[in-house]
Amino acid sequence: MRVVFTPWPTPSHLNPMVPLAWALQSAGHEVCVAAHPALADAVAAVGLTAVSLGSADSAPALMGPGRPTPPSTRAQLDETGLALGPNTPAEQNLWDVFCQFMLPPIWDFHPVGAASSDAHPVVDEFVGFCQAWKPDLVVWDACFPAGAIGARVSGAAHARLHWGLDYFAWTLDRIGTNWNPLAETVRPAADRHGVEVDRDLLLGQWTIDPLPAGMRLPVATRTVPMRWIPYSGQTAVPDWLYAPQDRPRVGLSLGQSRRLVMKGGWDHVPGLLEMVSEVDVDVVATLNETQLAGVSAVPDNVRIVDYVPLNQLLPTCAALIHHGGVGTFSAAAGLRVPQLILDSGGDEGLLTESETGTEWALAAKDIESSDTAAWVVEQGAGLTLDFARHSIDAMRKRVMRVITEPSFAEGAQRLRLDAAAAPSPGELVPVLTRLVEQQRAGA
Repeated sequence: MRVVFTPWPTPSHLNPMVPLAWALQSAGHEVCVAAHPALADAVAAVGLTAVSLGSADSAPALMGPGRPTPPSTRAQLDETGLALGPNTPAEQNLWDVFCQFMLPPIWDFHPVGAASSDAHPVVDEFVGFCQAWKPDLVVWDACFPAGAIGARVSGAAHARLHWGLDYFAWTLDRIGTNWNPLAETVRPAADRHGVEVDRDLLLGQWTIDPLPAGMRLPVATRTVPMRWIPYSGQTAVPDWLYAPQDRPRVGLSLGQSRRLVMKGGWDHVPGLLEMVSEVDVDVVATLNETQLAGVSAVPDNVRIVDYVPLNQLLPTCAALIHHGGVGTFSAAAGLRVPQLILDSGGDEGLLTESETGTEWALAAKDIESSDTAAWVVEQGAGLTLDFARHSIDAMRKRVMRVITEPSFAEGAQRLRLDAAAAPSPGELVPVLTRLVEQQRAGA
């Protein structure tokens, strides 16, 4: 069969698709990746066929979560949030993340206030490609619902492939008959191509979900589980990586995608390096110049590298300190590495809007860090590090506990077994083939 993948155009959204695309391609299916031209080189670099949706001149600029919310839309979102009724802090956080981080990337291709008569350059290109290529299956990113429109117009089956918590389905289930920001965002492009906006269009005919079942939000979607295979690009293996070590190695990663868009919010980096400076470990910290701007001196036991793939680094590590992103968490879980997750309380996850875009104030956490941290702690696979509640010395002790106490290695093994219980991408190929055949038969 013919399968087209269509990610939101950044490597952190492409990479979770790559193992499944490889599996389908290796099984003899025709596979391509259709996306904004900014992603073409990254697609080709992973050995997949790239289809550019438009040219660099015609495609819209990518702002993602940095795109400001128009005042009228902000007012509607606030009104809808109030209409949902009293929320727990966790529920309020889910709604805030959906509004502040999930909707703006969609607006890059489905502009707020657009009419059905307006051109939607990348969406129109994708629909035209689907009509010409006639895929059997479209696998689309939740932040690029144009994938569902192209599938519906061309008669293909379609599925979302998720990379984190399903804020989209959770929100849709909660809103009910209230004004629906996701539906209203997609509607102009859907109307333009004669497609009805319904639940399948917004959430896919099914959702391929690589998260452990216990971590997922309670949503009413048809879910197809898939094992998360750690992939974040490849480089040549550094000559120091497998050299003999006389003490434990600890990895430190603050996320591949965040540093591409966040120019601030790295004030905690000097504290992290101070924390590990007096611990008897070797640290490999994947930090770039922006993240190191406030660092006056790098401790002797810390090796700074701009980038090394986690699937190369983690097998050599006794623990990983990280920001709590789902991709980083999943890589550590799949490779049986205990985790220390940065999870500061307070309002660090809120955004401040400016005339030029949206400024993130995340500080020492990721938008999903509280969820990943809670799961890691519950499974006994690690601890949190909280600059708001823990002193530098207390955090040092937490690092040493995770490295030296056998219970954390046992917890990391539980996470690994949990991840391994889901079908691999290769095992998923016949499942997808069967689901596509069922859709053709009208099941």
